Amino acid sequence: MRIEGISLAVPSLCITNCDIISKVREANSTLPPHIVNRYCRVLKQLLLHAGADTRYVRDRDRGETAFELIVDAVHSALRKADLKPEQLDLLIFCGVGRGFLEPSNAAFICRTLNINCDYFDISDACMSWIRSLHISYNFLANRTYSKILIVNGEFTVFEYGVPEIFAIQALDRLAYTFPAFTIGEAASATVLVQSPAEWFFRFRSNTSLASLCTIPLTGYQEFSEPDPRLGLNGVNRLVSFGQELTSAALEEMVRFVTETYEDPLKFDLWFPHAASARLCAVAARSLGLGERLYSRVFPRYGNLVSASIPAAMAMAEQEGILVRGDRIVLSPASAGMSLALISGQY
Repeated sequence: MRIEGISLAVPSLCITNCDIISKVREANSTLPPHIVNRYCRVLKQLLLHAGADTRYVRDRDRGETAFELIVDAVHSALRKADLKPEQLDLLIFCGVGRGFLEPSNAAFICRTLNINCDYFDISDACMSWIRSLHISYNFLANRTYSKILIVNGEFTVFEYGVPEIFAIQALDRLAYTFPAFTIGEAASATVLVQSPAEWFFRFRSNTSLASLCTIPLTGYQEFSEPDPRLGLNGVNRLVSFGQELTSAALEEMVRFVTETYEDPLKFDLWFPHAASARLCAVAARSLGLGERLYSRVFPRYGNLVSASIPAAMAMAEQEGILVRGDRIVLSPASAGMSLALISGQY
Protein backbone atom coordinates (compact mmCIF):
# COMPACT_ATOMS: atom_id res chain seq x y z
CA MET A 1 0.00 0.00 0.00
CA ARG A 2 1.14 3.51 -0.77
CA ILE A 3 -0.41 6.75 0.45
CA GLU A 4 -0.49 8.62 -2.84
CA GLY A 5 -2.12 11.84 -1.67
CA ILE A 6 -3.49 13.25 1.59
CA SER A 7 -5.29 16.55 2.14
CA LEU A 8 -6.93 18.63 4.85
CA ALA A 9 -9.78 21.15 4.57
CA VAL A 10 -10.53 23.33 7.60
CA PRO A 11 -13.48 25.70 8.19
CA SER A 12 -12.87 29.44 8.20
CA LEU A 13 -14.18 30.48 11.63
CA CYS A 14 -11.44 30.47 14.28
CA ILE A 15 -12.59 30.08 17.90
CA THR A 16 -10.11 31.00 20.63
CA ASN A 17 -10.24 30.11 24.31
CA CYS A 18 -11.26 33.71 25.00
CA ASP A 19 -14.14 33.32 22.53
CA ILE A 20 -15.38 30.27 24.44
CA ILE A 21 -15.25 32.07 27.77
CA SER A 22 -17.11 35.03 26.24
CA LYS A 23 -19.83 32.76 24.88
CA VAL A 24 -20.27 31.14 28.30
CA ARG A 25 -20.62 34.57 29.89
CA GLU A 26 -23.15 35.69 27.27
CA ALA A 27 -25.23 32.52 27.63
CA ASN A 28 -25.43 32.92 31.41
CA SER A 29 -25.86 36.67 31.82
CA THR A 30 -28.83 36.20 34.16
CA LEU A 31 -26.90 34.07 36.67
CA PRO A 32 -25.15 35.60 39.70
CA PRO A 33 -21.72 36.95 38.62
CA HIS A 34 -19.79 34.96 41.23
CA ILE A 35 -21.14 31.68 39.80
CA VAL A 36 -20.26 32.66 36.23
CA ASN A 37 -16.80 33.92 37.23
CA ARG A 38 -15.96 30.73 39.09
CA TYR A 39 -17.15 28.50 36.24
CA CYS A 40 -15.21 30.51 33.64
CA ARG A 41 -12.09 30.47 35.78
CA VAL A 42 -12.16 26.66 36.07
CA LEU A 43 -12.97 26.24 32.37
CA LYS A 44 -10.06 28.48 31.38
CA GLN A 45 -7.69 26.51 33.60
CA LEU A 46 -8.83 23.24 32.01
CA LEU A 47 -8.31 24.61 28.49
CA LEU A 48 -4.81 25.79 29.34
CA HIS A 49 -3.97 22.49 31.05
CA ALA A 50 -5.06 20.52 28.00
CA GLY A 51 -2.95 22.74 25.74
CA ALA A 52 -5.91 24.04 23.75
CA ASP A 53 -5.46 27.34 21.95
CA THR A 54 -7.70 27.61 18.88
CA ARG A 55 -10.07 25.45 16.89
CA TYR A 56 -11.98 26.03 13.65
CA VAL A 57 -15.69 25.54 12.99
CA ARG A 58 -18.06 26.25 10.12
CA ASP A 59 -19.08 29.87 9.66
CA ARG A 60 -22.79 29.15 9.36
CA ASP A 61 -23.65 32.84 9.16
CA ARG A 62 -21.76 32.91 5.85
CA GLY A 63 -23.32 29.65 4.67
CA GLU A 64 -20.23 27.47 5.07
CA THR A 65 -21.20 23.78 4.99
CA ALA A 66 -19.57 20.50 5.91
CA PHE A 67 -20.17 19.02 2.48
CA GLU A 68 -18.37 21.75 0.56
CA LEU A 69 -15.30 21.28 2.77
CA ILE A 70 -15.45 17.51 2.32
CA VAL A 71 -15.58 17.91 -1.46
CA ASP A 72 -12.70 20.41 -1.34
CA ALA A 73 -10.57 17.87 0.53
CA VAL A 74 -11.45 15.18 -2.01
CA HIS A 75 -10.43 17.26 -5.02
CA SER A 76 -7.21 18.33 -3.32
CA ALA A 77 -6.18 14.73 -2.55
CA LEU A 78 -6.98 13.60 -6.09
CA ARG A 79 -4.86 16.42 -7.52
CA LYS A 80 -1.94 15.41 -5.31
CA ALA A 81 -2.30 11.82 -6.49
CA ASP A 82 -2.73 12.93 -10.13
CA LEU A 83 -5.95 10.95 -10.37
CA LYS A 84 -9.36 11.66 -11.81
CA PRO A 85 -12.47 10.68 -9.82
CA GLU A 86 -13.46 8.06 -12.40
CA GLN A 87 -10.20 6.18 -11.76
CA LEU A 88 -11.26 5.30 -8.21
CA ASP A 89 -12.37 1.74 -7.44
CA LEU A 90 -13.67 2.35 -3.90
CA LEU A 91 -14.64 5.31 -1.73
CA ILE A 92 -14.91 4.94 2.04
CA PHE A 93 -16.47 7.65 4.21
CA CYS A 94 -15.51 7.40 7.87
CA GLY A 95 -15.81 9.15 11.20
CA VAL A 96 -18.23 10.33 13.87
CA GLY A 97 -19.46 13.31 11.86
CA ARG A 98 -22.15 12.31 9.40
CA GLY A 99 -25.34 13.56 7.86
CA PHE A 100 -27.06 10.23 7.27
CA LEU A 101 -27.59 6.90 8.97
CA GLU A 102 -29.08 5.68 5.71
CA PRO A 103 -27.85 5.48 2.98
CA SER A 104 -24.10 5.72 3.29
CA ASN A 105 -22.65 9.22 3.34
CA ALA A 106 -20.19 7.94 0.74
CA ALA A 107 -23.06 7.64 -1.74
CA PHE A 108 -23.60 11.39 -1.82
CA ILE A 109 -19.89 12.09 -2.34
CA CYS A 110 -19.79 9.65 -5.27
CA ARG A 111 -22.90 11.27 -6.72
CA THR A 112 -21.27 14.70 -6.56
CA LEU A 113 -18.11 13.32 -8.20
CA ASN A 114 -20.32 11.69 -10.84
CA ILE A 115 -18.71 8.29 -10.36
CA ASN A 116 -20.11 4.79 -9.82
CA CYS A 117 -17.32 3.07 -7.92
CA ASP A 118 -18.03 0.92 -4.89
CA TYR A 119 -18.61 2.82 -1.64
CA PHE A 120 -19.56 2.39 2.01
CA ASP A 121 -19.17 4.02 5.45
CA ILE A 122 -17.06 3.04 8.47
CA SER A 123 -17.74 4.26 12.01
CA ASP A 124 -15.58 3.52 15.06
CA ALA A 125 -15.18 6.78 17.00
CA CYS A 126 -11.67 8.28 16.75
CA MET A 127 -10.44 4.98 15.28
CA SER A 128 -12.62 5.31 12.16
CA TRP A 129 -9.89 6.50 9.78
CA ILE A 130 -7.47 3.86 11.04
CA ARG A 131 -10.06 1.10 10.59
CA SER A 132 -10.65 2.34 7.06
CA LEU A 133 -6.91 2.30 6.39
CA HIS A 134 -6.66 -1.29 7.63
CA ILE A 135 -9.58 -2.44 5.49
CA SER A 136 -8.13 -0.63 2.48
CA TYR A 137 -4.72 -2.21 3.03
CA ASN A 138 -6.23 -5.69 2.88
CA PHE A 139 -8.32 -4.84 -0.18
CA LEU A 140 -5.22 -3.56 -1.98
CA ALA A 141 -3.07 -6.51 -0.87
CA ASN A 142 -5.71 -8.94 -2.15
CA ARG A 143 -6.05 -6.92 -5.39
CA THR A 144 -9.77 -6.46 -4.81
CA TYR A 145 -9.24 -2.78 -5.62
CA SER A 146 -6.26 -0.82 -6.92
CA LYS A 147 -7.20 2.80 -6.06
CA ILE A 148 -9.11 3.71 -2.88
CA LEU A 149 -10.16 7.06 -1.45
CA ILE A 150 -10.82 7.45 2.29
CA VAL A 151 -12.91 10.54 3.05
CA ASN A 152 -13.29 11.97 6.51
CA GLY A 153 -15.75 14.68 7.59
CA GLU A 154 -15.57 15.40 11.30
CA PHE A 155 -18.19 18.15 11.63
CA THR A 156 -19.91 17.65 14.97
CA VAL A 157 -19.71 20.91 16.94
CA PHE A 158 -23.21 22.15 16.15
CA GLU A 159 -24.74 18.69 15.86
CA TYR A 160 -23.54 17.31 19.20
CA GLY A 161 -22.92 20.25 21.54
CA VAL A 162 -23.22 23.92 20.57
CA PRO A 163 -24.92 26.02 21.84
CA GLU A 164 -26.13 23.88 24.77
CA ILE A 165 -22.63 23.38 26.19
CA PHE A 166 -22.35 27.10 26.94
CA ALA A 167 -25.12 26.90 29.54
CA ILE A 168 -23.65 26.59 33.03
CA GLN A 169 -24.67 23.49 34.96
CA ALA A 170 -23.20 22.19 38.20
CA LEU A 171 -19.44 22.73 38.29
CA ASP A 172 -18.74 19.03 38.76
CA ARG A 173 -20.35 18.31 35.39
CA LEU A 174 -17.22 19.69 33.73
CA ALA A 175 -15.70 16.30 34.53
CA TYR A 176 -17.62 14.89 31.58
CA THR A 177 -18.59 17.97 29.53
CA PHE A 178 -15.26 19.79 29.27
CA PRO A 179 -13.87 17.75 26.31
CA ALA A 180 -16.69 19.13 24.12
CA PHE A 181 -15.05 22.57 24.40
CA THR A 182 -11.89 21.24 22.72
CA ILE A 183 -13.54 19.80 19.60
CA GLY A 184 -12.64 21.31 16.24
CA GLU A 185 -13.86 20.55 12.72
CA ALA A 186 -12.10 19.38 9.56
CA ALA A 187 -12.34 17.20 6.48
CA SER A 188 -9.59 14.97 5.14
CA ALA A 189 -9.15 12.81 2.06
CA THR A 190 -6.55 10.09 1.53
CA VAL A 191 -5.73 8.33 -1.74
CA LEU A 192 -4.31 4.81 -1.44
CA VAL A 193 -2.90 2.73 -4.27
CA GLN A 194 -1.45 -0.75 -4.69
CA SER A 195 2.20 -1.15 -3.75
CA PRO A 196 4.40 -4.04 -2.60
CA ALA A 197 5.26 -2.03 0.52
CA GLU A 198 4.08 -3.85 3.65
CA TRP A 199 2.45 -2.16 6.63
CA PHE A 200 2.18 -3.58 10.13
CA PHE A 201 -1.19 -3.34 11.93
CA ARG A 202 -1.80 -4.23 15.55
CA PHE A 203 -4.85 -3.47 17.70
CA ARG A 204 -5.77 -3.73 21.38
CA SER A 205 -9.08 -3.20 23.17
CA ASN A 206 -10.34 -2.68 26.73
CA THR A 207 -14.14 -2.77 26.81
CA SER A 208 -14.28 -2.05 30.55
CA LEU A 209 -13.64 1.59 29.57
CA ALA A 210 -16.37 1.75 26.92
CA SER A 211 -18.60 4.22 28.78
CA LEU A 212 -15.89 6.84 29.37
CA CYS A 213 -16.65 8.58 26.06
CA THR A 214 -20.05 8.28 24.35
CA ILE A 215 -22.58 10.06 22.14
CA PRO A 216 -25.85 8.17 22.67
CA LEU A 217 -28.65 8.06 20.12
CA THR A 218 -32.36 8.03 20.77
CA GLY A 219 -33.26 4.67 22.32
CA TYR A 220 -29.69 3.89 23.37
CA GLN A 221 -31.02 2.23 26.54
CA GLU A 222 -32.26 -0.65 24.37
CA PHE A 223 -28.75 -1.35 23.11
CA SER A 224 -26.63 -1.59 26.26
CA GLU A 225 -26.68 -2.71 29.84
CA PRO A 226 -27.60 0.01 32.34
CA ASP A 227 -24.66 2.31 33.04
CA PRO A 228 -24.86 5.51 35.13
CA ARG A 229 -22.33 7.23 32.86
CA LEU A 230 -24.46 6.93 29.74
CA GLY A 231 -26.70 9.78 28.58
CA LEU A 232 -25.67 12.29 31.26
CA ASN A 233 -25.98 15.15 28.75
CA GLY A 234 -28.96 13.70 26.87
CA VAL A 235 -29.10 12.10 23.43
CA ASN A 236 -26.83 13.34 20.64
CA ARG A 237 -24.58 15.02 23.21
CA LEU A 238 -20.99 14.10 24.01
CA VAL A 239 -20.25 12.65 27.44
CA SER A 240 -16.52 12.28 27.92
CA PHE A 241 -14.74 11.76 31.22
CA GLY A 242 -11.64 13.39 29.83
CA GLN A 243 -9.22 13.03 32.73
CA GLU A 244 -9.98 9.34 33.26
CA LEU A 245 -9.97 8.71 29.52
CA THR A 246 -6.60 10.34 28.83
CA SER A 247 -4.96 8.78 31.89
CA ALA A 248 -6.12 5.33 30.86
CA ALA A 249 -5.14 5.91 27.23
CA LEU A 250 -1.64 7.04 28.19
CA GLU A 251 -1.03 4.04 30.44
CA GLU A 252 -2.42 1.57 27.90
CA MET A 253 -0.53 3.10 24.96
CA VAL A 254 2.87 3.30 26.67
CA ARG A 255 2.57 -0.36 27.64
CA PHE A 256 1.37 -1.26 24.12
CA VAL A 257 4.30 0.52 22.46
CA THR A 258 6.96 -0.97 24.73
CA GLU A 259 5.55 -4.46 24.18
CA THR A 260 5.43 -3.99 20.41
CA TYR A 261 8.65 -2.16 19.48
CA GLU A 262 12.08 -2.91 20.93
CA ASP A 263 13.38 0.43 19.65
CA PRO A 264 10.74 3.14 19.11
CA LEU A 265 13.49 5.47 17.88
CA LYS A 266 14.01 3.43 14.71
CA PHE A 267 10.97 5.27 13.33
CA ASP A 268 11.26 8.82 12.00
CA LEU A 269 7.83 10.13 12.99
CA TRP A 270 4.94 9.16 15.25
CA PHE A 271 1.38 10.37 14.68
CA PRO A 272 -0.97 9.99 17.68
CA HIS A 273 -4.64 10.86 17.93
CA ALA A 274 -4.43 14.34 19.44
CA ALA A 275 -7.06 14.75 22.16
CA SER A 276 -4.74 16.78 24.41
CA ALA A 277 -1.41 18.51 23.83
CA ARG A 278 -0.41 17.70 27.41
CA LEU A 279 -1.09 14.00 26.83
CA CYS A 280 1.09 14.03 23.70
CA ALA A 281 3.93 15.72 25.60
CA VAL A 282 3.77 13.19 28.44
CA ALA A 283 3.69 10.29 25.98
CA ALA A 284 6.70 11.67 24.10
CA ARG A 285 8.69 11.93 27.34
CA SER A 286 7.62 8.51 28.60
CA LEU A 287 8.70 6.83 25.37
CA GLY A 288 11.75 9.03 24.75
CA LEU A 289 10.41 10.15 21.37
CA GLY A 290 11.00 13.87 21.73
CA GLU A 291 10.21 15.75 18.51
CA ARG A 292 9.59 12.50 16.65
CA LEU A 293 6.06 12.55 18.05
CA TYR A 294 4.12 15.08 15.96
CA SER A 295 1.89 17.07 18.29
CA ARG A 296 0.99 20.28 16.44
CA VAL A 297 -2.63 19.48 15.61
CA PHE A 298 -4.39 19.94 18.95
CA PRO A 299 -3.12 23.42 19.91
CA ARG A 300 -4.09 24.80 16.50
CA TYR A 301 -7.18 22.81 15.50
CA GLY A 302 -8.38 21.15 18.70
CA ASN A 303 -9.57 17.55 18.86
CA LEU A 304 -10.41 16.60 15.26
CA VAL A 305 -11.74 13.19 16.29
CA SER A 306 -10.82 10.57 13.66
CA ALA A 307 -9.47 13.27 11.33
CA SER A 308 -6.61 14.10 13.71
CA ILE A 309 -4.08 11.65 12.25
CA PRO A 310 -4.66 12.40 8.54
CA ALA A 311 -4.67 16.10 9.50
CA ALA A 312 -1.31 15.68 11.24
CA MET A 313 0.16 13.87 8.25
CA ALA A 314 -1.09 16.53 5.84
CA MET A 315 0.32 19.29 8.05
CA ALA A 316 3.67 17.55 8.52
CA GLU A 317 4.01 16.99 4.78
CA GLN A 318 3.21 20.62 4.03
CA GLU A 319 5.80 21.73 6.61
CA GLY A 320 8.45 19.47 5.06
CA ILE A 321 8.67 17.37 8.23
CA LEU A 322 7.12 14.27 6.63
CA VAL A 323 8.86 13.22 3.42
CA ARG A 324 8.79 10.19 1.17
CA GLY A 325 10.70 7.28 2.59
CA ASP A 326 10.11 8.20 6.23
CA ARG A 327 9.35 5.30 8.55
CA ILE A 328 6.24 6.27 10.50
CA VAL A 329 3.97 4.96 13.23
CA LEU A 330 0.30 5.84 13.60
CA SER A 331 -0.68 5.44 17.25
CA PRO A 332 -4.31 6.36 18.02
CA ALA A 333 -6.22 5.68 21.22
CA SER A 334 -9.97 5.86 20.81
CA ALA A 335 -13.21 5.65 22.76
CA GLY A 336 -14.18 2.07 23.29
CA MET A 337 -11.42 1.83 24.42
CA SER A 338 -9.36 0.70 21.46
CA LEU A 339 -5.75 1.36 20.54
CA ALA A 340 -3.72 0.76 17.39
CA LEU A 341 -0.12 0.74 16.23
CA ILE A 342 0.39 0.95 12.49
CA SER A 343 3.88 1.19 11.04
CA GLY A 344 5.08 1.52 7.48
CA GLN A 345 7.04 3.60 5.02
CA TYR A 346 5.47 6.80 3.76
